Amino acid sequence: MSGYDYGNARLRVMKSRLFAPPELASLAEARTLQNLIAALTRTPYRKAIDSALARTAGGLECIAEALHLDLVENLSQMRQFYEGQARELVLIILRQYDVHNVKVILRAKSRFASPIDISRALLPVGELSQGVLDELIRAPDLRAAIDTLVTMRLSIAQPLLRVRAEHPGADVPEMELALDRWHFHEARQSLKASRDGGAAILSGALNLEADIANLLIVLRFASDPAERQMLRLTLAGGSLADLLVEPGTVPMETLVQAGEQSTLEAAVEILASTPYQAPLNAGLLRYRRSERLSEFERALAAYKLRWMAVLIGRDPLGIGVPLGYLALKTNEVANLRWIAQGIDMGLTPDAIKADLELVQ
Repeated sequence: MSGYDYGNARLRVMKSRLFAPPELASLAEARTLQNLIAALTRTPYRKAIDSALARTAGGLECIAEALHLDLVENLSQMRQFYEGQARELVLIILRQYDVHNVKVILRAKSRFASPIDISRALLPVGELSQGVLDELIRAPDLRAAIDTLVTMRLSIAQPLLRVRAEHPGADVPEMELALDRWHFHEARQSLKASRDGGAAILSGALNLEADIANLLIVLRFASDPAERQMLRLTLAGGSLADLLVEPGTVPMETLVQAGEQSTLEAAVEILASTPYQAPLNAGLLRYRRSERLSEFERALAAYKLRWMAVLIGRDPLGIGVPLGYLALKTNEVANLRWIAQGIDMGLTPDAIKADLELVQ
C-alpha cells in the first residue's frame, strides 16, 4: 500500500480544510452575495475568489467561477499524489470526469452552445487535458468533435464510433449511454487485472454508481407508464434493459421488473430487497409531498455520499481515502453553490439550510 502513503497524507490535510456543518450553516446566514464573497475570502476558497473577481463582475457569476476553479485545482492534484498501481486506480476514479466532459461537449454541439458556456461546464481533471478539450470545443459540429477524438487515438472515442456504426444518425442520449457503458466496462476490466488490494473497494464503489444510474432510469419509467409505452415503440420490441448500464448489485431482472410497474410505490416495493430500500423509501416519502421525481435522486445521492465518506475510516491506507475525499469535496462545492443560489433567490437562511446535504 506504499503507493498511497504520500497521497493519502495530502488528502487528509485537504479534508481538514473542508467546512464543518456549523460553518456551512453560518455561510447560509450571509443574506447577500457580497457578504458571502467576503466570508469566502476568509476561508481556503480565498485564492479562487480572488481569481474569479478578476474575471467576472462579481455576484453569482463570481462564486460559480470560484467554485469551479477550486474544484478543478483540488481534483487535479489527486492524480499527481499517487504512483504505481495506486495511481492507476485513482485514474479510474477520475475517468468519470472524462465521460462527463465528452457528454457536455456532445450536448453543447447538438444545441450550438457558445464555447464560453461549454468551458464553464467542463472539469478537466481526468486524462483528457485542457488542450484536448479546447480542440473538441473548437470542432464545428458534433460529428467533427467525435472525429477529433478518433484522430487523437483516444480510447473514449471507441464507444462513440461503435454506436455511430451500429445506429447511423444516433442521437446524443444514445451516445451518452454508450459512454457510460464503456466507462463501467473498462473500469471493471482494469480492476480484474489489478493486483492492488483496493480493487475490491473501488469495485464496490462502481457497483454503487451503476445501481444508482439504473435505479433512476427505472423509477422514471415507473412514474410515467405513457413514456414507457413510447419507449417500446422506439425500441421496436426491445426491453428497458437496453437503456441500462451493466448492473451493479441489483440484478437486471429486478430493475426491469421495477421499471415495468405502473406506480412508484409498486416499483419501490419490488426494490425493497436491495441495499437501497432505505433511501428509496425516503425518496418516496418526499415525493408524496412534492411530486418531484428528483426527490429520489437526492435520497440516493445522500446514501452514496455517506457510503463513500465512511471509506476514509474503513480503508485509511488505501483507495478509500481518495474515494471519500472526492465525495466530500464535491458535496461541499454543491452545498456552496446552493447557498449562493438560495441567497440570490431571496430565500431565508432557514430555507437554505433545510436543503443542505451535511455529513456529520
